[in-house]
Amino acid sequence: MAEVFSLLRFLQCNDTSFPSGAFAFSNGLETLVHEDRVRDAKGILDVIQTQVLPRWLSFDRYFVRQAFECAGDLELIVAADRECHLNNTNADLARASRRIGRALLNVHSKIGTPGAADYKALLSSADAMDRAGYEPVVQGLISEGLGLDNQQAEVAALNSTLMGFVSSAVRLGKLGAIEAQGILAEVSAIAAKRLEGGRPNSPSSFSPLADIAVMRKASGGANLFAT
Repeated sequence: MAEVFSLLRFLQCNDTSFPSGAFAFSNGLETLVHEDRVRDAKGILDVIQTQVLPRWLSFDRYFVRQAFECAGDLELIVAADRECHLNNTNADLARASRRIGRALLNVHSKIGTPGAADYKALLSSADAMDRAGYEPVVQGLISEGLGLDNQQAEVAALNSTLMGFVSSAVRLGKLGAIEAQGILAEVSAIAAKRLEGGRPNSPSSFSPLADIAVMRKASGGANLFAT
């Protein structure tokens, strides 16, 4: 019964209709499309394989796992958030991560996910608006609250990242719905193999194409996304 319940909650929280706030961010894809650097499904797949997936595996995965294992000890979660903040080298991506993480925390606190309301209250009572509430930390915290295991927590977090990126490509007109599902199927096979590898002992990220694209985002009212 507990396993079935956790699976249902897992599916609920990874549905595209779940209000995580991630839909507002393209992680640099909008700029790459506007600059004609990404033109089609092949380009989308290449960015995922060389930028999105490697960064998640070497950076986000570390903090998802760390927060998951610290769940129940809010001071340790705060420490994980602080470490995540210090290791974020791209201010725009850091800001996006905090916005998504805090949106997740807000929703889960309202629907009663264990641990979410307590951590939300802790962050709101501290001077932490610009340095805490990062997406992978919150994902680890809520995954434990949902009764997932370590592997499920990682899968849930990575799936959210991949679906969000592909969804951005669809909204930008570079993928059709069927193409999007094909890319997700192909990337899932690759990601499953990569998840079998060892977890990073420390966080690191090197996704220069996406990072620079985020920083180079055009100003003005024509943008669909915040990054």
